[in-house]
Amino acid sequence: MPSRRSILAAGGVLTAAVAVSACASDSDQDAFSGGDVTPAVSLEELPVGESVQLAVGSTQLLLYREDEETVHAFSAICTHQGCIVGVGENAPAEPFVCPCHASAFDRTTGEPVAGPASSPLQRHPTSLKDGWVHVEVESAD
Repeated sequence: MPSRRSILAAGGVLTAAVAVSACASDSDQDAFSGGDVTPAVSLEELPVGESVQLAVGSTQLLLYREDEETVHAFSAICTHQGCIVGVGENAPAEPFVCPCHASAFDRTTGEPVAGPASSPLQRHPTSLKDGWVHVEVESAD
C-alpha cells in the first residue's frame, strides 16, 4: 500500500504538469479567443454584485456581474501554479481567491492583488443575450 507521502508527492507532480500545460505566465493579460460562444449562466442566477465559479464544457471560469450590462469572465486557473481559483467567502466584498497559496485577483480586471501570483487571470469575452451570460470558451471538438 502506498504511503501518504508518496501519494502526496505523485499528486504534486500531476498538479505541476497540469499547471505547466494549463496556463501561461505572461506579464500581460491574455484574452481568450478562437473558441465557441456558449451560454454559461442565466442573468437571474447571477445578480448584480455577485460572482460564481463554474465549468462551461471543459473550461473552468470565474464570472462577476459588475452591473446590469457588465459581466466579467476569467479563467479560474491560477497563474501561480494552476489551482482552481474560487469566489471567496464574502463574495462581493473580496477578490477571487486561490485556495492553494492565497493568491487573490481583482474581480473586474483579473489582476493579482495579493499572494505569489504575478500574472493576471486570462480574460474570456462575454455578451448578454436572451437573459443569459454567453462566454467564449474552448471548442468542444
